[in-house]
Amino acid sequence: MTQEIFFSRLKQQYSQHLPFVVYNSPDSHGTIKALLQERSELFTTEDFTESGFVFAPFDDHNEVILIPENASEKLFFEQVEFSDSEENIILAPEKTSEEDKQKHINLVNKAVKALQAGEMDKVVLSRQEELTLTEEDPLMLFLDLLKNYPTAFVYCWYHPNVGLWLGATPETLLKIEGNRFKTMALAGTQKYEGTTDVEWGEKEKQEQQFVTDSILENFKISSAENIQFTAPFTTRAGNLLHLRTDISGNLISHTDTQLGVSSEIVKNIITALHPTPAVCGLPKQKAKQFILQEENYDREFYTGFLGELNLQQVTQRTRSRRNVENLAYRAVKKETSLFVNLRCMKIEGGKAILFIGGGITKDSVPEDEWQETVNKAGTMKKVILK
Repeated sequence: MTQEIFFSRLKQQYSQHLPFVVYNSPDSHGTIKALLQERSELFTTEDFTESGFVFAPFDDHNEVILIPENASEKLFFEQVEFSDSEENIILAPEKTSEEDKQKHINLVNKAVKALQAGEMDKVVLSRQEELTLTEEDPLMLFLDLLKNYPTAFVYCWYHPNVGLWLGATPETLLKIEGNRFKTMALAGTQKYEGTTDVEWGEKEKQEQQFVTDSILENFKISSAENIQFTAPFTTRAGNLLHLRTDISGNLISHTDTQLGVSSEIVKNIITALHPTPAVCGLPKQKAKQFILQEENYDREFYTGFLGELNLQQVTQRTRSRRNVENLAYRAVKKETSLFVNLRCMKIEGGKAILFIGGGITKDSVPEDEWQETVNKAGTMKKVILK
């Protein structure tokens, strides 16, 4: 399918107010995918047995929305791979008020006091920022995000009963292939200034260790074995650097290679992981309660998760002409590939509502935490205010 036909079909879907998602995964090898739902019905999932694309909110008591595979048209477009345009990022002009700054600093101050009193180990606090759009075509915004952040999970998601969201997230929540799983612990932030060879402060190291330890503990009690993890390393996401630990292992389950891991195991793992310490805090319930009570706005789908759920993937052993028998060998298996919804925005009434946040520990400096959100906002501003 050509790029022109691909995006023409998406524009038609959007003009008819029908749900769709278009996305590009970091490991898609240049393939942009789309699911176009045939009707405007709102589908949800509770047990994660269905196949399709899920869009989940931060608050795990709210519904997880599903674009079902069996009720949607699937499109694929083999793009010409974009060069990495992240090399010389110039942040868009900052448009933040002193009132917004003081509100966030006050919120962080309140959290630091609670942390120092031993009520929590970590809490992740966020804020909104509203900008007027210079480009109102969401598909053009999607392409701009794709060009600027080719190594992120880039998406444009729309449902007439919910809204329109776009994002370029660097963080994997969970990837399952057969009975193998992969995830990551991502925390700590500093501005990218031309090199990844940087020093990290104790606050960032501690924050990242909290996230890693929590994820490892969740997997140990959630049907996982042979768990392996890397030492923390610096990774780049646009104009930012983070500390990252890669985690992998096997899921213990009576699996069928045609079906993959049982839906019960998938649900248990998602429930254990979401919301992660990287977007909520520790202990999870205390941090979540603080967020819901003190942030004074609804995160909606920011810091939720999204991605492919139990989607059928067809693989072929080899394309070598010297092995004709293997050309007939094709395996069909289900895969789940979910990402944390960071670096995202909601489009509404000609405005882009940005969501940005950061992890707070007892050693956090409120003014520094404010500046971290300003740096993170640059990811979306670079596209919106170009």
